[in-house]
Amino acid sequence: MNTKQDKWIDEVMGSLQNMRPVEGNPHLHTRIIARLSEPLVPVRKPVQLKWVYSFSAAFVVMLFFNVLGWSGSFSSSSSESTVTQQPVDIETVISDYGLESTANYTSLP
Repeated sequence: MNTKQDKWIDEVMGSLQNMRPVEGNPHLHTRIIARLSEPLVPVRKPVQLKWVYSFSAAFVVMLFFNVLGWSGSFSSSSSESTVTQQPVDIETVISDYGLESTANYTSLP
């Protein structure tokens, strides 16, 4: 068994004699050194002023519309709140929507 294995090892080693060595990249070392000397955190670019102004203008417009909406909803709800101050019971809802014949409803105590 040893002779077959030794013979196979000799064949494999002999097949490597006809191969020529691989040539490496001559600039590989300088590229590696340059990559290692770069900072780990990339340098951040400053934001352009036109983007700052455009986002702040959009924010102000959205804030303006929100304030307008809130003030409009408070003024309209205050006028409607005087009309519907009394509580509505289930019998009133049933009679207003005509639901008498669809199902049996019971009022809550």
